[in-house]
Amino acid sequence: MKRERHQAMNKVFLSGRITSDITRFGTDSKGGVSFSLVTSKPVIKDGQVQKDDNGYTETYDEFHQVKAFNGLGKSVANNKKKGDKLLVVGEIRYSRNERDGRTYYNTDIVAEEIEFL
Repeated sequence: MKRERHQAMNKVFLSGRITSDITRFGTDSKGGVSFSLVTSKPVIKDGQVQKDDNGYTETYDEFHQVKAFNGLGKSVANNKKKGDKLLVVGEIRYSRNERDGRTYYNTDIVAEEIEFL
């Protein structure tokens, strides 16, 4: 019996709305953009989608910090704004930095592809 080799994979697919202003960083040739993206899914309890008092579907919302570099970032900055829908394919990156004697941990999604929805 032949064993299959499995490569480690770090791949994220997110479909959601931009929830922040798109922020540019770096230079035009070596920079990118950063923005927040919210993904939502309905709350299901006992097999039923839950509604709030106004009849709207209750959701679990997750906020993701997305970074896009070079031409991909420029395309987002030039064509999209807060509230627009996107499909982001990328990878999770963790970072740590120190400021004022405190350590901060960040989780970002580094975009490889972005589709405008």
